[in-house]
Amino acid sequence: MSVSILVNDVLNKHYGLIPATSLSNSELRKVIFEEVSEFVKAQHNGREEFDLNKASRTYRDIDMVYSGKPSAIKAQIGKEFNNNYVGRVKPFVNVKQVRLPNGKPKKTIKNRAAIYAIDESAIADE
Repeated sequence: MSVSILVNDVLNKHYGLIPATSLSNSELRKVIFEEVSEFVKAQHNGREEFDLNKASRTYRDIDMVYSGKPSAIKAQIGKEFNNNYVGRVKPFVNVKQVRLPNGKPKKTIKNRAAIYAIDESAIADE
């Protein structure tokens, strides 16, 4: 997590831009990645595809608009998950992004979210 996220959280809370009852960006990321971690650990069938909306209730409940302005937090968290966690950090070492035959990432139809699956060959190697 970058320092700018933490500074942003402090400033948003200080100036009342985030309701006191809601989670800061850093807290939100922590909760979401814990939920996704539990989801991945519970998966025994690697053929089942999932996206972050399916794996995390907290992620699913994030509003796409805040104070009348578009919120980019879901996109930021999705990008962070794909770039920093998938295939790199336990328990996501066995998770891979699903790709189409032409090599492009497979995405959901509804919200264009990246789709992931547990790599069974990586599980067998352990």
